[in-house]
Amino acid sequence: MKFMQISKQRSVLLAFASSLAGVVILDQVTKHLVIGHLLFFQSIPLIPNWLNLVYVHNTGVAFGFFDGPGTFAKTLFFSGITLVAVCVVIYFLYHAVQRGRYLQGFFLGMICGGALGNLLDRFRVGAVVDFIDVHYKQYHWPAFNVADAAISAGVILLILQMILQDGSKISPEFSEGDRDVSRSVSHR
Repeated sequence: MKFMQISKQRSVLLAFASSLAGVVILDQVTKHLVIGHLLFFQSIPLIPNWLNLVYVHNTGVAFGFFDGPGTFAKTLFFSGITLVAVCVVIYFLYHAVQRGRYLQGFFLGMICGGALGNLLDRFRVGAVVDFIDVHYKQYHWPAFNVADAAISAGVILLILQMILQDGSKISPEFSEGDRDVSRSVSHR
């Protein structure tokens, strides 16, 4: 029994490490290709009126929020926020490992990999390199990158997985307790 628990814990850590490494590698390789093959602010239509490949810098956070002139203080501030986010992910990872939830480990790896991919840019380039421009005609979503997509997808999938997994384990006693509370509130 103890061996199975250790095996589950290792599989969670492996899922986390694999998705983290995969996201960081894919993110950094794609950014390297964009920097090497596009001019700054260049835009190449991939699907007319829908998708462009662009090369822009983002000194703010995901999807261009708080973008503006880049300073070393701003880089340190957003790097500090990234490190706090990574600590929160590690806290959730600890609990995922204890419960043997490898899907949570995988999704947490996506989030952490995205955060670390963008953090590498902040120190390497002084800003985050964004290159995916989704739009409809002249209405553009802020440019983003693989790291941003991994963070967004990881958060959404993690929330869905937690809702579906935890929601299915509500016990009948909990439901009865809810009914008792609602009765006492309605009589007041």
